Amino acid sequence: MAADKRPIVWSIAGSDSGGGAGIQADLATLSNLGCHGCSVITTLTAQSSVAVTLTEAVSEEMLLAQLNALLGDLPPKAIKIGLLANQAQLQQLCDWLARHLPDVPLVVDPVMVASCGDALSKSTATGAARLDYRPLAALSTVLTPNIHELALLSRSDIHDFSSWQDAATCLANELPCHLLAKGGDFEAGVARGLAEDLLLFKDLPHSSGLHQRQGFVLASPRQASSNNHGSGCTLSSAIAAFLAHDWILPDALILAKAYINGALAQSYRVGRGPGPLGRPGACLAAELMPVIWPLEDYPWANPAQVLGAPWLAAPTSADAVSAKGVGVKGVSAEGFKTLPHNLGIYPVVADVELLEALLKAGCRTIQLRLKQEVLPGSSAEQAIIRAIALGHQYQARVFINDHWQLAIAHGAFGVHLGQEDLSQASLEAIQGAGMALGLSSHGYFEALLALRHRPSYLALGHIFATKTKVMPSLPQGLARLGAYSETFGSLVPTVAIGGIDEHNLDAVKHTGVANVAVVRAIPEAAEPVTAFRRLTQSWLGRAATIASGISYAQQNAGLSDRDFIRYGSQLLLPRVSEAGQLALRAKTVAIVGLGGLGHHLARSLAAAGVGRLILIDPDIVELGNLPRQLLYNEQDIGRLKVDVAKEKLGRDYPNCLIKIEPKLFGPKSAELIREASLVLDASDNFLCRHNLNQACVKLGKELIAAAISADSGLLCHTAPWLNPEAGCYECLFPRDSTGSGRCRDMGVLGPAVQTLAAMQSLAAINTLLGERSTLGRLISLDCRTLSVREAALCADPACLCCQTQSQAGHKTQAQFMTGRPELSREENCDAN
Repeated sequence: MAADKRPIVWSIAGSDSGGGAGIQADLATLSNLGCHGCSVITTLTAQSSVAVTLTEAVSEEMLLAQLNALLGDLPPKAIKIGLLANQAQLQQLCDWLARHLPDVPLVVDPVMVASCGDALSKSTATGAARLDYRPLAALSTVLTPNIHELALLSRSDIHDFSSWQDAATCLANELPCHLLAKGGDFEAGVARGLAEDLLLFKDLPHSSGLHQRQGFVLASPRQASSNNHGSGCTLSSAIAAFLAHDWILPDALILAKAYINGALAQSYRVGRGPGPLGRPGACLAAELMPVIWPLEDYPWANPAQVLGAPWLAAPTSADAVSAKGVGVKGVSAEGFKTLPHNLGIYPVVADVELLEALLKAGCRTIQLRLKQEVLPGSSAEQAIIRAIALGHQYQARVFINDHWQLAIAHGAFGVHLGQEDLSQASLEAIQGAGMALGLSSHGYFEALLALRHRPSYLALGHIFATKTKVMPSLPQGLARLGAYSETFGSLVPTVAIGGIDEHNLDAVKHTGVANVAVVRAIPEAAEPVTAFRRLTQSWLGRAATIASGISYAQQNAGLSDRDFIRYGSQLLLPRVSEAGQLALRAKTVAIVGLGGLGHHLARSLAAAGVGRLILIDPDIVELGNLPRQLLYNEQDIGRLKVDVAKEKLGRDYPNCLIKIEPKLFGPKSAELIREASLVLDASDNFLCRHNLNQACVKLGKELIAAAISADSGLLCHTAPWLNPEAGCYECLFPRDSTGSGRCRDMGVLGPAVQTLAAMQSLAAINTLLGERSTLGRLISLDCRTLSVREAALCADPACLCCQTQSQAGHKTQAQFMTGRPELSREENCDAN
């Protein structure tokens, strides 16, 4: 991002000579998150990763000189406050901020004890480590104490979850600001496998009334790393960074928690003690997001229920697996009816006559939203009943807004509820009726709350200013819509709503959101049916026109100087440039098989700057692998290939997040690739390939498959919803194909494998950059003559995976493109 667009954030904190915490951690975090960091040093510390040997407060004159120097030239959009040396310094800072910057968002991390356990601050009056933060809290947005700091501030003995909650509640009642009581260092939580924080809100501007003065638990799976030096500093500066980017506080907290999870995953050790955190950039991967749970009904006795959240990695413990059957508010963990990701243009109308006209015109997903009170026997009730009947008649997905009792009584396809309606509706009854459920959200905090219920789709809004409804939230805008789509798009169909019309539809579809709901553009058009058809035609062309879209995080983080040096050669290519490099960093690629092809793919993509890899392979390294699998050596024999790959690639390419799955890709393994932007098949048996193809078709994932045996290599690129004439992998190789095709059975030369892997890597990178030159093509490599032939793929009308089967309930090509069901109503309900 250009320097003149970077928001300025101040860090008022101590200097850590070891470089892992304090001002050093703050400035690294702020820069990593697209802010310009300024520093006001309060204290000099002599510390390493194992001890603090001396602290020395700056003079009052020096503190004021730093503040005044920055104020005149570099005023902040947000401020983070860390270590304060003593009570006098705290009061001096309070007085100055109250005079000069009383309204700037202020994140206060009440640092009093270092990670190694040494005291860093003390009251000059008592000599104790505890400072009185009440004067500063009056100016603060949020206070972020850890367990030890909370005990000091609340004068409490914290020994279990109950005393922790009591201490946080007591302190929150004393202070006028929001409180995030961090629990990552709480020993009682270690055995639970969770890092849990208590979040206690005061009044929240631009947020739902449901969250005002409420308490929540933010929980994440604990990161397997002891390198956590500076984690508190990093979290508080990340919160300040997101506030400076104009995120509301609940969303800033969620994004900062995701950032910490990603930073811990990239942490490293440099000294004898705990090492510092990595700096991963804004972390939008769903699995890094915390679970949000209302404090009043948090399952303290059943942590596995939290680990069963749909966006976390699949649980491995028996307790966590069994907890997946435990839902929220009586809803079973299977969630609500599953819908195709492509729902088509989704009109929201208030008139049943218009609803019928749109159904006649081919609309297959529509919502009836009535604003007036619906009384028994009223015309409004009759309109709802008729809308449901029309849905049956046209085999369409007709959603009823709010009135769930009538929807259940008359057999509606689905119900749409806002966040405010969740507490009053019986989700158990809606699920019991077999109905679909759509939920509204306005930002990350609300979206994660909604996803706990496993809805059929997630509405994201409002994107632009709208006149149809008074909203407490601010318009989200396109950049944030892109961020939400990146996070949630692989979990559930996403629907953008709010102010969308033909003038901004093209910009909306470039964000990558799966669907759009239209509230005014169709009903207020002179010819609503014509408007619907025009919008549908424009939307259906999106697959060919979506560019290599860059998420919010990449737009605001930009490339570092080191990135420009590392990727300089490929940046010179016009089709790459800085925008393309940022696009690669925003992508997730799943590689199935870490053998001859797969390990080359993993290294090539990590080296090219792909941001995240999912590596799937259950095999161990064997001696016979080494001639063609150059990532491994004799010291690796007997180890899992994915473990070796993560270790070596993580060391060589620290900017690439790597997730490993030591599993065979089976018929029920689709969840392993749900988060992927692109899937690469480098496996060595037909059964695995067919399971993977079926999962890609089901989830709407592009698949680039390659295989080599003897002197012949093949590569094909399929995506039936983008190129239905080419079909899928099973159209080319039916399931009854014979032969293993494995290198160990057919023989192969290492350079031949490397050549085909290079071709597959190029096809992948081109696709990630928006150039699908290989889509729908079969490429054959003759390794003896070094000749290449190609042919167009052709869909098999009898394919059981991607073509219509009268008894199988598979999607047709029309369904891939439009989401329109072409089954009987009974079959369609089962298929969805």
